[in-house]
Amino acid sequence: MTVFYNNIYRIFKSKLQVLLIVVFPMIILLIVALMATTKPSLKVGIIDDDKTNFTAQLTAMLESQAMVKGVPKDKIQDELSNATVDYIIVIQKNFTKNLLNGDSELIKGYYLKDSAKSLPLQKYLESFITAAEQIAVASDGNQSKFTKGMEAYANSALELDEHVLAEVDRQKSYGTLGIFLLFMLLTTVVFTTLILTDKENKTFYRSITAPITLRSYMLQNALSFLLVSVIQISVVLTVLKVFLGIYLGKSFLEMYLLFLAASVLCVSFGVAVSSKAHSIIQAIFTGLFIAFPLSFLGGCWWNNDTSTGIIKIVGKFTPLYWIMDGVDKLLNEQSFSSIGINFLIVLLFATFLFFFGTWRREDVAE
Repeated sequence: MTVFYNNIYRIFKSKLQVLLIVVFPMIILLIVALMATTKPSLKVGIIDDDKTNFTAQLTAMLESQAMVKGVPKDKIQDELSNATVDYIIVIQKNFTKNLLNGDSELIKGYYLKDSAKSLPLQKYLESFITAAEQIAVASDGNQSKFTKGMEAYANSALELDEHVLAEVDRQKSYGTLGIFLLFMLLTTVVFTTLILTDKENKTFYRSITAPITLRSYMLQNALSFLLVSVIQISVVLTVLKVFLGIYLGKSFLEMYLLFLAASVLCVSFGVAVSSKAHSIIQAIFTGLFIAFPLSFLGGCWWNNDTSTGIIKIVGKFTPLYWIMDGVDKLLNEQSFSSIGINFLIVLLFATFLFFFGTWRREDVAE
Protein backbone atom coordinates (compact mmCIF):
# COMPACT_ATOMS: atom_id res chain seq x y z
CA MET A 1 0.00 0.00 0.00
CA THR A 2 3.01 2.28 -0.51
CA VAL A 3 1.38 4.14 -3.41
CA PHE A 4 -1.83 4.63 -1.38
CA TYR A 5 -0.13 6.19 1.67
CA ASN A 6 2.26 8.23 -0.46
CA ASN A 7 -0.63 9.78 -2.41
CA ILE A 8 -2.52 10.72 0.76
CA TYR A 9 0.60 12.39 2.14
CA ARG A 10 1.28 14.29 -1.10
CA ILE A 11 -2.31 15.53 -1.45
CA PHE A 12 -2.67 16.85 2.10
CA LYS A 13 0.88 18.18 2.18
CA SER A 14 -0.15 20.79 -0.38
CA LYS A 15 -2.02 23.65 1.30
CA LEU A 16 -3.39 24.71 -2.08
CA GLN A 17 -4.98 21.32 -2.66
CA VAL A 18 -6.50 21.31 0.83
CA LEU A 19 -8.01 24.72 0.06
CA LEU A 20 -9.39 23.44 -3.26
CA ILE A 21 -10.78 20.23 -1.77
CA VAL A 22 -12.52 21.59 1.35
CA VAL A 23 -12.19 25.32 2.03
CA PHE A 24 -12.94 26.79 -1.40
CA PRO A 25 -16.09 24.67 -1.99
CA MET A 26 -17.34 25.62 1.48
CA ILE A 27 -16.95 29.34 0.74
CA ILE A 28 -18.82 29.04 -2.57
CA LEU A 29 -21.57 26.89 -1.02
CA LEU A 30 -21.96 29.37 1.84
CA ILE A 31 -22.47 32.17 -0.69
CA VAL A 32 -24.96 30.06 -2.67
CA ALA A 33 -26.89 29.16 0.50
CA LEU A 34 -27.04 32.78 1.65
CA MET A 35 -28.15 33.99 -1.78
CA ALA A 36 -30.92 31.39 -1.81
CA THR A 37 -32.18 32.40 1.63
CA THR A 38 -35.28 34.53 1.29
CA LYS A 39 -36.04 37.15 3.91
CA PRO A 40 -38.87 39.69 3.91
CA SER A 41 -37.59 43.01 2.54
CA LEU A 42 -40.82 45.01 2.82
CA LYS A 43 -40.87 47.37 5.81
CA VAL A 44 -44.27 48.04 7.36
CA GLY A 45 -45.24 50.52 10.05
CA ILE A 46 -48.29 49.81 12.20
CA ILE A 47 -50.42 52.02 14.44
CA ASP A 48 -52.73 49.89 16.58
CA ASP A 49 -55.29 52.00 18.45
CA ASP A 50 -57.57 49.02 19.08
CA LYS A 51 -55.11 46.72 20.87
CA THR A 52 -57.23 43.55 20.99
CA ASN A 53 -56.33 39.89 20.59
CA PHE A 54 -57.53 40.10 17.00
CA THR A 55 -55.29 43.06 16.11
CA ALA A 56 -52.37 41.32 17.85
CA GLN A 57 -53.04 38.29 15.64
CA LEU A 58 -53.19 40.57 12.59
CA THR A 59 -49.82 42.06 13.54
CA ALA A 60 -48.31 38.58 13.93
CA MET A 61 -49.59 37.58 10.49
CA LEU A 62 -48.03 40.71 8.99
CA GLU A 63 -44.70 39.90 10.66
CA SER A 64 -44.61 36.63 8.71
CA GLN A 65 -44.71 38.63 5.48
CA ALA A 66 -42.67 41.75 6.26
CA MET A 67 -40.55 43.58 8.82
CA VAL A 68 -43.01 45.33 11.14
CA LYS A 69 -42.38 48.28 13.47
CA GLY A 70 -44.52 50.64 15.51
CA VAL A 71 -44.92 54.17 14.14
CA PRO A 72 -46.19 57.32 15.95
CA LYS A 73 -49.28 58.89 14.37
CA ASP A 74 -47.61 62.25 13.87
CA LYS A 75 -44.64 60.68 12.04
CA ILE A 76 -46.49 58.96 9.18
CA GLN A 77 -45.33 61.39 6.48
CA ASP A 78 -41.75 61.48 7.77
CA GLU A 79 -41.46 57.68 7.95
CA LEU A 80 -42.65 57.28 4.35
CA SER A 81 -40.60 60.19 2.97
CA ASN A 82 -37.40 58.94 4.59
CA ALA A 83 -38.08 55.38 3.33
CA THR A 84 -37.94 54.07 6.89
CA VAL A 85 -41.07 52.10 6.02
CA ASP A 86 -42.77 51.27 2.72
CA TYR A 87 -46.32 51.01 4.00
CA ILE A 88 -48.14 52.17 7.13
CA ILE A 89 -51.28 50.54 8.51
CA VAL A 90 -53.60 52.36 10.92
CA ILE A 91 -56.08 50.25 12.93
CA GLN A 92 -58.82 52.46 14.37
CA LYS A 93 -60.12 52.13 17.93
CA ASN A 94 -63.10 49.71 18.27
CA PHE A 95 -62.17 48.09 14.95
CA THR A 96 -62.64 44.55 16.35
CA LYS A 97 -65.97 45.47 17.98
CA ASN A 98 -67.27 46.96 14.74
CA LEU A 99 -66.06 43.90 12.83
CA LEU A 100 -68.09 41.60 15.10
CA ASN A 101 -71.15 43.83 14.65
CA GLY A 102 -70.84 43.61 10.89
CA ASP A 103 -70.12 47.29 10.30
CA SER A 104 -66.33 47.33 10.18
CA GLU A 105 -64.43 50.03 8.41
CA LEU A 106 -61.50 49.32 6.15
CA ILE A 107 -58.09 49.55 7.73
CA LYS A 108 -56.35 52.72 6.58
CA GLY A 109 -53.13 52.30 4.66
CA TYR A 110 -50.54 54.90 3.68
CA TYR A 111 -47.80 54.58 1.07
CA LEU A 112 -45.92 56.79 -1.37
CA LYS A 113 -47.95 57.56 -4.48
CA ASP A 114 -45.46 56.21 -7.03
CA SER A 115 -44.51 53.10 -5.07
CA ALA A 116 -45.97 49.71 -5.97
CA LYS A 117 -43.77 47.79 -3.56
CA SER A 118 -46.54 47.34 -0.98
CA LEU A 119 -49.20 46.06 -3.40
CA PRO A 120 -48.67 42.34 -2.58
CA LEU A 121 -49.02 43.09 1.13
CA GLN A 122 -52.17 45.12 0.52
CA LYS A 123 -53.71 42.13 -1.27
CA TYR A 124 -52.64 39.87 1.61
CA LEU A 125 -54.21 42.26 4.14
CA GLU A 126 -57.45 42.47 2.16
CA SER A 127 -57.62 38.67 2.05
CA PHE A 128 -57.08 38.46 5.82
CA ILE A 129 -59.78 41.06 6.60
CA THR A 130 -62.24 39.39 4.20
CA ALA A 131 -61.71 36.06 5.98
CA ALA A 132 -62.20 37.79 9.36
CA GLU A 133 -65.46 39.37 8.18
CA GLN A 134 -66.77 35.98 7.04
CA ILE A 135 -65.81 34.39 10.37
CA ALA A 136 -67.48 37.29 12.24
CA VAL A 137 -70.72 36.72 10.32
CA ALA A 138 -70.57 32.96 11.01
CA SER A 139 -70.00 33.57 14.74
CA ASP A 140 -73.11 35.85 15.04
CA GLY A 141 -71.13 38.44 16.96
CA ASN A 142 -69.99 35.91 19.60
CA GLN A 143 -66.48 36.88 20.72
CA SER A 144 -65.54 33.34 21.80
CA LYS A 145 -66.66 31.76 18.52
CA PHE A 146 -64.92 34.49 16.56
CA THR A 147 -61.65 33.95 18.45
CA LYS A 148 -61.76 30.18 17.84
CA GLY A 149 -62.56 30.73 14.17
CA MET A 150 -59.61 33.10 13.74
CA GLU A 151 -57.30 30.65 15.53
CA ALA A 152 -58.37 27.90 13.12
CA TYR A 153 -57.77 30.27 10.18
CA ALA A 154 -54.33 31.22 11.52
CA ASN A 155 -53.37 27.55 11.94
CA SER A 156 -54.40 26.73 8.37
CA ALA A 157 -52.46 29.74 7.09
CA LEU A 158 -49.45 28.67 9.14
CA GLU A 159 -49.58 25.17 7.66
CA LEU A 160 -49.64 26.71 4.19
CA ASP A 161 -46.68 28.96 5.04
CA GLU A 162 -44.74 25.98 6.41
CA HIS A 163 -45.45 24.05 3.22
CA VAL A 164 -44.19 26.95 1.11
CA LEU A 165 -41.11 27.37 3.32
CA ALA A 166 -40.39 23.63 3.10
CA GLU A 167 -40.50 23.87 -0.70
CA VAL A 168 -38.12 26.86 -0.58
CA ASP A 169 -35.76 24.85 1.66
CA ARG A 170 -35.82 21.93 -0.78
CA GLN A 171 -35.03 24.19 -3.72
CA LYS A 172 -32.17 25.81 -1.80
CA SER A 173 -30.83 22.40 -0.78
CA TYR A 174 -31.10 21.06 -4.33
CA GLY A 175 -29.15 23.99 -5.77
CA THR A 176 -26.50 23.84 -3.05
CA LEU A 177 -25.94 20.09 -3.44
CA GLY A 178 -25.85 20.46 -7.24
CA ILE A 179 -23.06 23.03 -7.02
CA PHE A 180 -21.22 20.81 -4.53
CA LEU A 181 -21.44 17.86 -6.94
CA LEU A 182 -19.86 20.00 -9.66
CA PHE A 183 -17.05 20.97 -7.27
CA MET A 184 -16.52 17.30 -6.40
CA LEU A 185 -16.05 16.55 -10.09
CA LEU A 186 -13.61 19.43 -10.60
CA THR A 187 -11.54 18.92 -7.44
CA THR A 188 -11.24 15.20 -8.14
CA VAL A 189 -9.68 16.01 -11.51
CA VAL A 190 -7.17 18.23 -9.69
CA PHE A 191 -5.88 15.65 -7.22
CA THR A 192 -5.98 12.74 -9.68
CA THR A 193 -3.39 14.62 -11.75
CA LEU A 194 -0.89 12.95 -9.40
CA ILE A 195 -0.94 10.19 -12.04
CA LEU A 196 0.41 12.69 -14.58
CA THR A 197 2.92 14.05 -12.07
CA ASP A 198 4.24 10.51 -11.61
CA LYS A 199 4.51 10.08 -15.38
CA GLU A 200 6.35 13.37 -15.81
CA ASN A 201 8.94 12.64 -13.12
CA LYS A 202 9.17 8.94 -14.15
CA THR A 203 7.85 7.72 -10.77
CA PHE A 204 5.12 5.85 -12.64
CA TYR A 205 7.61 3.83 -14.66
CA ARG A 206 9.82 3.07 -11.66
CA SER A 207 6.73 1.88 -9.76
CA ILE A 208 5.61 -0.62 -12.38
CA THR A 209 9.12 -2.05 -12.75
CA ALA A 210 9.17 -2.63 -8.99
CA PRO A 211 7.41 -5.66 -7.45
CA ILE A 212 3.98 -4.13 -8.07
CA THR A 213 1.59 -4.77 -10.93
CA LEU A 214 0.03 -2.05 -13.04
CA ARG A 215 -3.38 -3.11 -11.76
CA SER A 216 -2.25 -2.78 -8.13
CA TYR A 217 -0.67 0.61 -8.86
CA MET A 218 -3.87 1.99 -10.42
CA LEU A 219 -6.06 0.43 -7.72
CA GLN A 220 -4.01 2.03 -4.93
CA ASN A 221 -4.20 5.36 -6.75
CA ALA A 222 -7.98 5.06 -7.06
CA LEU A 223 -8.40 4.08 -3.39
CA SER A 224 -6.30 7.01 -2.21
CA PHE A 225 -8.31 9.42 -4.37
CA LEU A 226 -11.54 7.86 -3.11
CA LEU A 227 -10.49 8.37 0.51
CA VAL A 228 -9.79 12.04 -0.17
CA SER A 229 -13.20 12.39 -1.83
CA VAL A 230 -14.90 10.68 1.14
CA ILE A 231 -13.16 13.11 3.51
CA GLN A 232 -14.39 15.97 1.34
CA ILE A 233 -18.05 14.91 1.36
CA SER A 234 -17.92 14.06 5.09
CA VAL A 235 -16.69 17.53 6.00
CA VAL A 236 -18.85 19.47 3.55
CA LEU A 237 -22.14 17.62 4.18
CA THR A 238 -21.64 17.87 7.95
CA VAL A 239 -21.01 21.62 7.74
CA LEU A 240 -24.01 22.09 5.43
CA LYS A 241 -26.27 20.17 7.80
CA VAL A 242 -25.02 21.28 11.23
CA PHE A 243 -23.70 24.80 10.73
CA LEU A 244 -25.62 26.13 7.70
CA GLY A 245 -28.90 24.33 8.40
CA ILE A 246 -29.23 23.04 4.83
CA TYR A 247 -32.03 20.48 4.56
CA LEU A 248 -30.66 17.08 3.47
CA GLY A 249 -33.85 15.03 3.54
CA LYS A 250 -35.32 13.02 6.38
CA SER A 251 -32.08 11.04 6.80
CA PHE A 252 -28.55 12.46 6.70
CA LEU A 253 -27.19 8.92 6.26
CA GLU A 254 -29.20 8.30 3.08
CA MET A 255 -27.93 11.50 1.46
CA TYR A 256 -24.40 10.67 2.64
CA LEU A 257 -24.57 7.22 1.01
CA LEU A 258 -25.78 8.75 -2.24
CA PHE A 259 -22.81 11.11 -2.26
CA LEU A 260 -20.48 8.20 -1.50
CA ALA A 261 -21.66 6.71 -4.79
CA ALA A 262 -21.08 10.13 -6.36
CA SER A 263 -17.51 10.15 -5.00
CA VAL A 264 -16.83 6.78 -6.70
CA LEU A 265 -18.09 8.28 -9.96
CA CYS A 266 -16.01 11.45 -9.56
CA VAL A 267 -12.83 9.51 -8.82
CA SER A 268 -13.40 7.29 -11.87
CA PHE A 269 -13.96 10.41 -13.96
CA GLY A 270 -10.76 11.99 -12.63
CA VAL A 271 -8.72 8.82 -13.24
CA ALA A 272 -10.07 8.57 -16.80
CA VAL A 273 -9.24 12.21 -17.58
CA SER A 274 -5.77 12.11 -16.01
CA SER A 275 -4.87 8.76 -17.57
CA LYS A 276 -5.74 9.92 -21.09
CA ALA A 277 -4.27 13.44 -20.84
CA HIS A 278 -0.66 14.15 -21.78
CA SER A 279 -0.12 17.00 -19.31
CA ILE A 280 -1.60 18.41 -16.12
CA ILE A 281 -2.86 21.53 -17.93
CA GLN A 282 -4.56 19.37 -20.56
CA ALA A 283 -6.20 17.25 -17.86
CA ILE A 284 -7.56 20.27 -15.98
CA PHE A 285 -8.92 21.95 -19.11
CA THR A 286 -10.43 18.66 -20.29
CA GLY A 287 -12.08 18.24 -16.89
CA LEU A 288 -13.51 21.77 -17.06
CA PHE A 289 -14.67 21.29 -20.65
CA ILE A 290 -16.55 18.09 -19.76
CA ALA A 291 -17.73 18.87 -16.21
CA PHE A 292 -19.66 22.08 -16.88
CA PRO A 293 -21.79 20.74 -19.78
CA LEU A 294 -22.44 17.59 -17.74
CA SER A 295 -23.58 19.72 -14.80
CA PHE A 296 -26.01 21.68 -16.98
CA LEU A 297 -27.43 18.59 -18.69
CA GLY A 298 -27.46 16.54 -15.48
CA GLY A 299 -29.49 19.04 -13.47
CA CYS A 300 -26.89 20.46 -11.07
CA TRP A 301 -28.09 24.02 -11.68
CA TRP A 302 -31.81 23.31 -11.97
CA ASN A 303 -34.02 20.25 -11.82
CA ASN A 304 -33.77 18.38 -15.13
CA ASP A 305 -37.50 17.59 -14.96
CA THR A 306 -38.22 21.29 -15.54
CA SER A 307 -36.24 21.21 -18.80
CA THR A 308 -37.92 20.55 -22.11
CA GLY A 309 -37.15 18.81 -25.38
CA ILE A 310 -33.71 17.50 -26.22
CA ILE A 311 -32.03 18.78 -23.03
CA LYS A 312 -34.31 16.68 -20.84
CA ILE A 313 -33.75 13.57 -22.97
CA VAL A 314 -29.97 13.96 -23.29
CA GLY A 315 -29.65 14.75 -19.59
CA LYS A 316 -30.84 11.27 -18.67
CA PHE A 317 -27.82 9.80 -20.45
CA THR A 318 -25.42 11.61 -18.11
CA PRO A 319 -24.29 10.15 -14.76
CA LEU A 320 -24.88 13.43 -12.92
CA TYR A 321 -28.58 13.26 -13.78
CA TRP A 322 -28.97 10.04 -11.78
CA ILE A 323 -27.23 11.55 -8.76
CA MET A 324 -29.33 14.71 -8.83
CA ASP A 325 -32.48 12.68 -9.45
CA GLY A 326 -31.61 10.76 -6.27
CA VAL A 327 -31.03 14.05 -4.44
CA ASP A 328 -34.46 15.28 -5.54
CA LYS A 329 -36.14 12.07 -4.36
CA LEU A 330 -34.44 12.18 -0.94
CA LEU A 331 -35.25 15.88 -0.48
CA ASN A 332 -38.89 15.02 -1.18
CA GLU A 333 -38.64 12.32 1.51
CA GLN A 334 -39.08 9.33 -0.76
CA SER A 335 -37.84 6.00 0.54
CA PHE A 336 -34.21 4.97 0.19
CA SER A 337 -35.27 2.02 -1.95
CA SER A 338 -36.64 4.48 -4.53
CA ILE A 339 -33.07 5.47 -5.47
CA GLY A 340 -31.81 1.90 -5.89
CA ILE A 341 -31.79 2.26 -9.68
CA ASN A 342 -29.88 5.55 -9.28
CA PHE A 343 -27.13 3.77 -7.32
CA LEU A 344 -26.89 1.02 -9.92
CA ILE A 345 -26.63 3.38 -12.90
CA VAL A 346 -24.10 5.67 -11.17
CA LEU A 347 -21.86 2.71 -10.26
CA LEU A 348 -22.12 1.34 -13.82
CA PHE A 349 -20.97 4.71 -15.16
CA ALA A 350 -18.14 4.74 -12.60
CA THR A 351 -17.01 1.23 -13.59
CA PHE A 352 -16.99 2.14 -17.27
CA LEU A 353 -15.00 5.34 -16.69
CA PHE A 354 -12.44 3.58 -14.48
CA PHE A 355 -11.75 0.83 -17.01
CA PHE A 356 -11.79 3.36 -19.84
CA GLY A 357 -8.98 5.21 -18.10
CA THR A 358 -6.86 2.20 -17.18
CA TRP A 359 -7.26 -0.54 -19.77
CA ARG A 360 -4.65 0.63 -22.31
CA ARG A 361 -1.44 -1.12 -21.26
CA GLU A 362 0.46 0.37 -24.18
CA ASP A 363 0.50 3.68 -22.28
CA VAL A 364 3.36 2.19 -20.25
CA ALA A 365 5.52 2.00 -23.33
CA GLU A 366 5.07 5.66 -24.25
